[in-house]
Amino acid sequence: MIKFFRQIRQRLLSEGKTTKYLKYAIGEIVLVVIGILIALQINNWNEIRKANKKSRNYLIEIKSDLKTDTIRFNRAIKLLNNMIADEKWVLNATDYTYKDVDRLWECISGWYMPFNINTRTFREMQNEGNSKLVGFDKLSEKINDYYIRIDNMTKERTAYDRQDVNERRAWLSDLEKTIEISNHRMQTFGGGKVTKNFPMRQDSITNIELVIAFANSTRGRNHFKHNYIRHMILVDWYKDVVSKAKNLIKEIEKELQN
Repeated sequence: MIKFFRQIRQRLLSEGKTTKYLKYAIGEIVLVVIGILIALQINNWNEIRKANKKSRNYLIEIKSDLKTDTIRFNRAIKLLNNMIADEKWVLNATDYTYKDVDRLWECISGWYMPFNINTRTFREMQNEGNSKLVGFDKLSEKINDYYIRIDNMTKERTAYDRQDVNERRAWLSDLEKTIEISNHRMQTFGGGKVTKNFPMRQDSITNIELVIAFANSTRGRNHFKHNYIRHMILVDWYKDVVSKAKNLIKEIEKELQN
């Protein structure tokens, strides 16, 4: 092809047709430029297509991560609601019986929620330098908001929950100076690993009365109230996280169908 165009130029020059030669040369340059632009555009289309396909794969993985979030945070909400129910009971009760001691220990014991957002795919995107999902601009903004702002707020609440529980565990240490740990409490903290019952050195009646005395004390009631407040705040936030995750799942499914 190049040889063919060269022969035409040489023939025009040899015939002295300079004007025609210049027009032809300009036309040839224009054709070459157009060809380059077309090639660049095709290459650009291919790159966009590849990036879009990669973004769709990311969306599929993010959708999976979001589903994991809804399952885990719903589990946390269920646990928190159980704790809140116990705290309402202990704060509303006007008197406690010996049968209430195990439930009282459940209210006294400190538990924090180690639940955070699953950022696996989002971190992978960031590590690969993909801050946006090509072809999904609006959805990309919402995903960034979930994995940056919502994730940071969740971590702050989890950190506060852990800190408050750790600070209040000092109360448990004070109780253990006078109250022997029961077999029930050992089995509860053992998470199913502890099944053996050990003989108690402290009289069971004395043990129960000391637990009830703490529950009736100002310090004990304030302990229950702090736990109730913290758990109510957490369950409200976790519900918000689940709602946002479900909305994102719906939007991702809608985009993937297009």
